[in-house]
Amino acid sequence: MNFGSLIGAIAFIVSLIIIWEIRTVLLLIFAAIAFATVLNRMVRRLERSRLNRGFAIALTIGLLFAILGLFFVLIFPTVVAQFQELLELLPQTLAQLRSWYQWLENVIPNQLIEDLQNIEFLAERISNIGLNWFGGFFSIFSNSLDFVLNLLLVLVLIVMLLANPNLYRQGFMLLFPAFYRRRVDEILQGCEHNLVGWAIGRIFNMTFIAIASGIGLWIIGVPLALVNAIISALLTYIPNIGPILGSIPPIILAFLDSPVKGVIVIVFYLFIEQLEGLVLTPMVMENEISLPPAVTITSMLIFSQFFGLLGLFLALPIVAVLQVWLKELLVKDVMNNWTRQGVYSVQAKDSLPGEPLKDAEP
Repeated sequence: MNFGSLIGAIAFIVSLIIIWEIRTVLLLIFAAIAFATVLNRMVRRLERSRLNRGFAIALTIGLLFAILGLFFVLIFPTVVAQFQELLELLPQTLAQLRSWYQWLENVIPNQLIEDLQNIEFLAERISNIGLNWFGGFFSIFSNSLDFVLNLLLVLVLIVMLLANPNLYRQGFMLLFPAFYRRRVDEILQGCEHNLVGWAIGRIFNMTFIAIASGIGLWIIGVPLALVNAIISALLTYIPNIGPILGSIPPIILAFLDSPVKGVIVIVFYLFIEQLEGLVLTPMVMENEISLPPAVTITSMLIFSQFFGLLGLFLALPIVAVLQVWLKELLVKDVMNNWTRQGVYSVQAKDSLPGEPLKDAEP
């Protein structure tokens, strides 16, 4: 290895160390870019109604804050109170599970008891996992100063990005050779499409689950219907396994009341989840991004392991963006054009060096 290669390797390692040390800041910046991209779609629609861009931005952000304010004023206190009641019911839940286990020991044949001997341990594990998850969720607010500063940073970046998106978009495109900038613009448009599809899909799914589960649990008579609906909606953000996890607390509470009510809640959740996944989502989200379930779950596990709860929250939008770049740049522009002589560019004819960049929104 020559001196230049050694210096390059050292610089690469140092860059990785620096990136790792500022990983939280980079995730916050990505969060601002992702939300600014989604909000910019709404701003552009308001601009088509002949509104000034500055007024459209203010109206969009104001509407967002109004929704959040309404939630915290009208719903959040009730959610906190019911969540505390839910935690107080956990010991009673474990006691009920132990009594069911003892009943099963007397009813089920002896040869099947060995298969159920770990049920008490499993119940305690589920309880501990739930407490750890909710503890991790609410630990975001444990350091209020850091949370407020991070939130303000994201909000300020969102406003800056919305104020002049072309400036930042074209600045990013200048990092690429002139002949490839038009192609980068196409890739960025694909990223925007995926991010907007991700946001619409998540909002739709969570809203439907919250409303449907809240009304259904209230009609069935399950205690703490509101907090269970909020928990189900929040966990719906996690595809595939989220809806299953969200249905566990109301099912347990229903079984504490009566086995018949527990079965009714299980059937109810199966119905609304199938309705949401097989009927409503395809109708509303014809252009929603499509990620294989294994890729979705693996990415969320990896990001949560390396970056904590913030990584879990941003795993899907990050993968949605990476999906576009890997498909367009690596597969189409590199692998599909690979020859024995090397990689040749088919994009050079589309854009000449020094050609002005066309106007585009992020």
